[in-house]
Order: sequence, then structure tokens, then C-alpha cells
Amino acid sequence: MASSPEATWLAVGRVRRPHGLHGEITAEILTDFPERIADGVEIGLGHDAPEFKKVVYHVRLHKGDWLLSFVDLRTLEEVEGWRGLYVFLPPQERTQLPPTYYYEHELVGCTCAHVDGTELGTVSGLQDGPGASLLVVATAAGEVLVPFKSPTVVRVDLGAGTIVLDPPRGLFDGDAL
Repeated sequence: MASSPEATWLAVGRVRRPHGLHGEITAEILTDFPERIADGVEIGLGHDAPEFKKVVYHVRLHKGDWLLSFVDLRTLEEVEGWRGLYVFLPPQERTQLPPTYYYEHELVGCTCAHVDGTELGTVSGLQDGPGASLLVVATAAGEVLVPFKSPTVVRVDLGAGTIVLDPPRGLFDGDAL
């Protein structure tokens, strides 16, 4: 199955429920850049990728979520079936991102190596942690959660698919590295 351009779009929110009677929805914010959803922006809606697109008429924050209305939608019935769908946007160009910001899909599959060159494992995901995101690193002994911040993360080289780490003693296998 060939992938469509929409398959590269990023989920930035999830529809919670309709709001009111005039075609508005509330959507949970799943992005560090919520300002990208703005009046006049075309978004995709769907499960794993955009299945259809809509233009945002108006957006505002409401109890920590987005409250969205759409061009040409004015009734509750038109949005009732959208519960649980993801809100998608095309990815930002890397040049528009802060230098130390990475998308999860860019990190998954990267090889993690200790500053001494020892291979530690492969990134299998990213999750929220207290104070910082955590790299989920798959190792022979199981998963290790690594704070994704300096000084533990020394360098990220997306081109080479590597992340150089200087982890605290005992984080990997309990052995002194």
C-alpha cells in the first residue's frame, strides 16, 4: 500500500465532543505548538491519518482545550460523529522548529550510544515525564527511560540516526559505564 502525503501529517489534537448546538467541537491539545491551529487553517481529521479536511472558522481556548468552529458547519449533527478523531496538521519544516525540538517519529529507531562509543539500545518511543520528556530505549535487558535533556543527552544526529548519551551511573543494566 503506497503511503499518501497525508500519512506524514502529525496528530496535534483529539476531538473530545461537540460543544453547543452550532457545529463547534472541543479538542484536547496534543502539541507543544498549539498556536498553529488558527482561524483559516486547514486541518485534517481522522483515525490514523487525515480522512477528510476542514477549514477552521474560529479557534479559542476553553478549559485547557481548543474550541473549534468550522467554515460551512453550523449544526451539532454535522460534528456528532467526530468524537475520538485526531486533529492533524502537516509537519513544520525543520527550519521552523527550535534547534533542540524533535518530533517523536524522528527519534524512534535512532541508536543510542554512550559517550565512550558503547551501544546502549534503540529508541522505541518518547513519553512525558516529570520535568522532561523521557526517551524509551529498548535494550537487551528491557526498556530504560532516559531523561531527554542536557547533560544526559549530549548530541542528536538525525541524519546518522544516533543519539549520544552520558547517562548517570547505573541507569543502563545497573552496571558502571
